[in-house]
Amino acid sequence: MDDLETWLERVYQADGKAEKLDALYDQWAGDYDQQLWASGNPYLAIATGLVGRHVRDYDARILDAGCGTGNMAQLLHQMGYRNIDGLDPSSGMLAIAHKKEVYQQLHQLYLGARIELPDASYDAVVAAGVLTHGHAPPESLDGILQVARHGAVIVFSLSLVAFEEYGFKQKIDALDAAGAWAKLDQSLLFRTYPFSVKEASLRHWVLAYRKSD
Repeated sequence: MDDLETWLERVYQADGKAEKLDALYDQWAGDYDQQLWASGNPYLAIATGLVGRHVRDYDARILDAGCGTGNMAQLLHQMGYRNIDGLDPSSGMLAIAHKKEVYQQLHQLYLGARIELPDASYDAVVAAGVLTHGHAPPESLDGILQVARHGAVIVFSLSLVAFEEYGFKQKIDALDAAGAWAKLDQSLLFRTYPFSVKEASLRHWVLAYRKSD
């Protein structure tokens, strides 16, 4: 079994090409959960905590955007949330997610400026570990807002490098200026892979916003 750092290097080398990334994640799916939990990355725990802080209705309709193998929804389900859909482009990842039996629906779709789901249909959207160069561009925040209802809570993780170098700062500033949403919460900056030497410099936040009425 290849280690986490090997898989991350392959993902970086795909250079954002969707077909290459989809194939890589299909191949990685069987080992992904074990390696993710062993990595020490706290983003799922922090994102789950922010959902629990700001989404008080356990029947809220939640979209797990970029759901991968379903780890985010599994935690939310264990907390009592019962109405979760998932979205991911990788059929291999979705196959694992399906086995966890925590989703109402799973959709094989990409995140982008528009998501092929009904507008204003979710009370909350969570995008954990997906908003970054090559996976889901800054315009994905437009798609997330598109499927979110007025007043919906949006929780997402974001790396410092994606914020500073890949256009997310500009997109967030533009949405702020347009009054599209209001900031609710933000974690402290944390080390993404605390047990990795190669990824020692990588840092993330988890943020929460509310879509404007």
